[in-house]
Amino acid sequence: MCPHHARGTIRRQEQETQQFRQEDDNIGVTTTEETEIGEIRRCAGCHRFEPKFASSSKHFVDVGDSDTGRCVCLACCRTLVTTSDEAIPLWERVLNFFEGPLGLITDEDSISGVSRQSLKSIPVILVGLNALNDNMKKHSDGVHHKSSQIMTRGLCLSEFCGHTTESVAVTAILCLSGLPADLTASILAHECCHAFLKLHPNFRYGKHLPLMVEEGLCQLVAFLFLNDGLESCDTATEDDDTPSDAKLRQYFKFCIETDEGIYGEGFRFAARSYAEMGMQELLYYIALNRDFPPIND
Repeated sequence: MCPHHARGTIRRQEQETQQFRQEDDNIGVTTTEETEIGEIRRCAGCHRFEPKFASSSKHFVDVGDSDTGRCVCLACCRTLVTTSDEAIPLWERVLNFFEGPLGLITDEDSISGVSRQSLKSIPVILVGLNALNDNMKKHSDGVHHKSSQIMTRGLCLSEFCGHTTESVAVTAILCLSGLPADLTASILAHECCHAFLKLHPNFRYGKHLPLMVEEGLCQLVAFLFLNDGLESCDTATEDDDTPSDAKLRQYFKFCIETDEGIYGEGFRFAARSYAEMGMQELLYYIALNRDFPPIND
């Protein structure tokens, strides 16, 4: 994307975020009354509270991890992704976004970049929460941190090849099962960015990028994908108490923008840099400097 289009995208999203803050909506909101009632289940997708005293038809649906208590609301159930096979079309859409709008990958192998085939060949596996956490403890080497708003939902597994730290193979991408399609796709976009950075020759330092820089870049890609990489979705529902798919997508972007941890801080640096210079120049700068460019307020 060119810097002009990038600035327009970021400014438009800032306006939508402000509008989202002003709307009277119960997605992701905690009220005093709700916290005083006691333990209330929350949707793993949109963070809405389960209506404790509503009819059984309004109750949330368990998503397999019985010992974790994970559940999803009826709105997120509309597009629930539960198996690795169901994730394949979403992964293809992510690769289309990397190749098309972002212009980061090519059809053919190249010594100076990352090919679509190298990313397409990575196994994408949907797993439960316990399996995801176990792999994170085993493989992340202490560099993978949670967002301040969400549980761990994705992981990019890699290993060094041979006796050198300059040759890296991405062995799998893990994604939490039982989430709505838009959220699942955004997680895959985030992890695809991790894979891209691991495989690109410009980023083979033998050690990780600073956490805020790498996670900020990956959150930026997830945000842009939610904004430009998906088809338009329904803006209305049959039930007035249930948010539309469009409202859910807006909330997923809102979570990225307003995260208070290192993910959110990194995203905001990345977004401002992206608005000024576009994706290609931003990546080139980070490859040289291992940091975001200074921001001119």
